[in-house]
Amino acid sequence: NVSWLDEEQQQSYLDALRELVLPQTHVLVGNHKTLSDFLLPDWDADRPASPRELAVAAGQHGTAHVLVTGIALPNQFVDNVLATPAGPVTGEKFERFEVNFVGAGDTLSAGLAALLSVGAEIHSAVGEALSFLDQALDGGFRPGMGNVIPDRFFWALPPSEEEEAEMA
Repeated sequence: NVSWLDEEQQQSYLDALRELVLPQTHVLVGNHKTLSDFLLPDWDADRPASPRELAVAAGQHGTAHVLVTGIALPNQFVDNVLATPAGPVTGEKFERFEVNFVGAGDTLSAGLAALLSVGAEIHSAVGEALSFLDQALDGGFRPGMGNVIPDRFFWALPPSEEEEAEMA
């Protein structure tokens, strides 16, 4: 989101991102709306762009995969889909949280990058990174009056009394 820049600066920034960064990108991760605005700014269909259509647009700039997050589904669920220009590769559905988070996309991107850096296959790395994000969001905390922050260290905390009782 570069809304803090004036319109001319925004366009220059986005053009540079398309020309310089996307050709070097193995997997582009982003929210459905943000990716749609960035990759398909002139989209005028009556329906939202599909993950495949976003992957085709990213592929035209050299990006192999797109992980589209936050695709709204009925009944308080969201879908997250890894796609290539050929179509969807994998995806995971999660129940929508009723709070606003800051840092969710960063948490997902960092987790995915870490898994890919140690040689994980992209489809399994996406599943594992999404699971990590879901657990980090579930353990999220509000340090003040603002948005909730994912708890990236949920795994390092000692089990609660409830969890200990379940294990016994």
